[in-house]
Amino acid sequence: MLADVTISDIHSLGKPKALEILGQIARVEKKTFPSSEVFPFGEELWRKKPNTRVLYVTWTSQQTQPHSPLIAYAVYARQKGVAWVHKVCVAEAFRGKGVGTRLMDHIRARLQQEGCQYVYLWVDKARAHARSLYLRTGFEEHEELPDYYAPGRNAIKMVLGFERGT
Repeated sequence: MLADVTISDIHSLGKPKALEILGQIARVEKKTFPSSEVFPFGEELWRKKPNTRVLYVTWTSQQTQPHSPLIAYAVYARQKGVAWVHKVCVAEAFRGKGVGTRLMDHIRARLQQEGCQYVYLWVDKARAHARSLYLRTGFEEHEELPDYYAPGRNAIKMVLGFERGT
């Protein structure tokens, strides 16, 4: 299956196609996350945020449904040598198939190539699958922040550091 996925950046698209993809992302986002955690996937992400990247993953197999080719997405922002991953999501039907790992490896390679030294993210302590994905792709857990998402829902700060010259 992994040979059938393509990772793209909405910033490489024209406005109509970018807005179509952002709409697909917004629909998956609303199905996946509580309303208090839904990220606003509007036109400004395509147009006005030069340091913010929205990557999306499509399944290019012949079996792809014509109206739902989007299977995963990620949002990150980079400022000089530091990046923050704000959102990573794999559509439920595609979880456990290596899509998240492929997306995180892509982000890692891209940021490393751009000269990034550290990548940070916060993850809900209760989201064991997400934490496992980040640990598998090189992140380390550094600190816990109580009640970050809601009362009783703690966050874990995770860090990925790149060694110089690698």
